[in-house]
Amino acid sequence: MNILSKKEVVEITGLSPVTIWRRIRAGDFPKPRQLTPNRIGWMESEIVEWRDSRPVGQCEVPDNLKAVV
Repeated sequence: MNILSKKEVVEITGLSPVTIWRRIRAGDFPKPRQLTPNRIGWMESEIVEWRDSRPVGQCEVPDNLKAVV
């Protein structure tokens, strides 16, 4: 059982801290655990499970970024 800090969660997910908190409020991200009165952490298994559950897809380049031929 490994506990991750906010910094580690940001590195693993690629999400910003603000986006993580927004997703927690929306119910779309694992909630942190209160470790001490001033410290929180996330279960590594929950973060990895969340990351692996994300859909895989291809992003299309917007027209304004495509090279003009």
